[in-house]
Amino acid sequence: MSCDLPRVSATFDRCVMVSLAARAHRMISHQFGRDLFSMPALDMLLDLYMCKDRQPRSLTSLCAASNASERNCQRIIHRMVERGLLQRSRDPFDGRRINIDLAPEAIEQLNGFFDRLVELLSGTELHDRPPGHIC
Repeated sequence: MSCDLPRVSATFDRCVMVSLAARAHRMISHQFGRDLFSMPALDMLLDLYMCKDRQPRSLTSLCAASNASERNCQRIIHRMVERGLLQRSRDPFDGRRINIDLAPEAIEQLNGFFDRLVELLSGTELHDRPPGHIC
């Protein structure tokens, strides 16, 4: 079986790639069901990464971005804080509110990840497949 699909030429940058990744993730979840294709950690990372003007986000707001239960989100956020991906702090204006922000290391890792995706799509690796290669 070969891929006789027309080649598409496009220009990608990091911002386009982030948007594309988020949309692809939502499409897969919608198509096959969130119960099978739910990734709350990715939802939260992408939400914080794409919405830098809204950082930091409240814990409650970030949980809503993932569509997972608040308890599950809190466990995931706790693990991401432990791994240095997120930073947790008290809101200076409302001591009851917990704010979550991307750690600088997480921003660097996400920048690198999306830059590599851009390089992958703009390189020849996807276009120079051997005849008969399954798509």
